[in-house]
Amino acid sequence: MNLTNIDEVIKASPAIQVQNKMTLVQRRAWNVLLANAYDELPNKEIHSINLTELVVKLGLDDNQTYIQEALKSLVDCTVEWNILGKDKKTEWGAASLLASAEIKDGICTYGFAPHLRLKLHNPRVYAKINLRLQNEFASQYALVLWEICFDYFDRLRDTGETPFIPLETFRELMGLETDEYSEFKILNRDVIKPAIKEINDLTSYRVESEQKRVGRKIALLKFRITRVQQVATAEQADTLPLDIHGLPPIALELVQAGVAKDAALKIAHEEWDAVDTDALPPPGTYPDFDTYVDEKIWIARAAADVKNLGGFVVEAIRQNYKDPEVQKRREAEKQKEQQALLEALKAERVEKEGILLQQAVRLNPELLEKAAEKLAPFPRQRLEDFDSVEAAYHAGGLVAGSINSILAEEYCADLLAPVYQAYEDERAKILGKSL
Repeated sequence: MNLTNIDEVIKASPAIQVQNKMTLVQRRAWNVLLANAYDELPNKEIHSINLTELVVKLGLDDNQTYIQEALKSLVDCTVEWNILGKDKKTEWGAASLLASAEIKDGICTYGFAPHLRLKLHNPRVYAKINLRLQNEFASQYALVLWEICFDYFDRLRDTGETPFIPLETFRELMGLETDEYSEFKILNRDVIKPAIKEINDLTSYRVESEQKRVGRKIALLKFRITRVQQVATAEQADTLPLDIHGLPPIALELVQAGVAKDAALKIAHEEWDAVDTDALPPPGTYPDFDTYVDEKIWIARAAADVKNLGGFVVEAIRQNYKDPEVQKRREAEKQKEQQALLEALKAERVEKEGILLQQAVRLNPELLEKAAEKLAPFPRQRLEDFDSVEAAYHAGGLVAGSINSILAEEYCADLLAPVYQAYEDERAKILGKSL
């Protein structure tokens, strides 16, 4: 296989959406090895590549020791795939990125794990990743985000967007440990914004992010990618989204779907008057006009052979286009989004509850002894492993959890009541939103 003529790697979506801790060079190297082996995957288990070609394709210095370390790390790197579930028929999988690798007489031979190999050739859902461009990225976060965004890019429409991604899932995709960038403002400042800027500066595409909150915390992230037409510099690219800031939410969503700004503003202003009279849905079909517009955008993006996406969206709104299959997929996606919001809301409630209980214990240490007297037999038995109730409580685990439950129910109910009420109010709002 001559790598010189290979500019892209066909990469299965499940292999893009991996829970990974790969470095930048590891991910680049794996993409090149996959591109080199792609045509042989159905019939061969071991593939070969000239070491010099590999070094050139990666844009590295001719350092065999460095390449050896990179290959070893790929063998040692275990990943989970299809994290975002774009490949609906694949629920979960795990494997080493490479099953084995060997260098002899200037030739590198390698193989993929059997389960992973089956996913890599002729995938039903895939993206084409530019091998030259990947060498331009200086950050592994930019390359990962680039692959994820491009996995949802529609080449016919020059645009695409990811689903809403739970924040913890996004952290897994970036390969972050639990204690890395634990605060969102730091994650956004040091990982998300620099990655987006690097993509926008280096490529002819523009990536934007959207955030969704639960209470005061960011819970979900979505990314949109659009091809930038006839732009010579990054500075010019930065001026493309002219005057979109401050648009009404409906107009902004329509502009991001390809509708001209004036048409988007007209629809946002007219609302139901923008729909043909004989196509108006019966009263009560939709909770609001926003939901109606969102549905039509989904239908437009799923439609085949659409050359003017913005025009299609406008017609879909005006004539009330229907597509039962798209509507089912949309409802399923909204249900996933709703569940992610509920899980994030619950995690926030538990965190607040824990902080308040710890404050209560610091002010009234005797609460620990009172709660410990009411422990069930099994946690009481585990308590004997510690020198004191306080030591067991601060160690966390079963004993601390049981004590917190007793404190919350019997000694701190009034203290926690506002937290529980806020949780129920926000939960009702999430559940009350139409799918």
